[in-house]
Amino acid sequence: MILRPPANQLDPRMRTYWLVEGLLGTATAVAVVVVAAVITAVAGATTAAWIVAVAGGVVVVALAVAAFVTPRLDYEYFRYEVMELGLYVARGWLRRRWQVVPHARVQTVDTTAGPLLRAFGLVAVEVTTASAAGGTSIPGLPPDVAGALLEELARRAGLEEGT
Repeated sequence: MILRPPANQLDPRMRTYWLVEGLLGTATAVAVVVVAAVITAVAGATTAAWIVAVAGGVVVVALAVAAFVTPRLDYEYFRYEVMELGLYVARGWLRRRWQVVPHARVQTVDTTAGPLLRAFGLVAVEVTTASAAGGTSIPGLPPDVAGALLEELARRAGLEEGT
């Protein structure tokens, strides 16, 4: 049994990425609440419009608080490391998860990056396994670190070209 956390942390820019992602979600919620309140008010139900606005405001405030709090915690509690046993990943601050992906089970190792992740100069490493439980992912790595990790995992899994 592994009794220590993995050695490697994500790039610090992930905190800002998660913050922006959370704020974009909060802005979407604000738009939905405003539209719902306006439609309700136009329909002539002013009391219902106030209820929608107040309830929606509570939800928006909760989302905004979460957008500022969770990135720090997510960053603090996400670690990974390539070990002899496999890829060791620990994540989660509310619900902790420790996972070892054995090298022999790795089927593919890919890098991915959506527009927002690319805007921060980061990529994610996706590891697919032969297990029904699926693989794992490591978000928020600089491209050079992700490339080295991809090569190391592929080498250990025997996924190099010509094999």
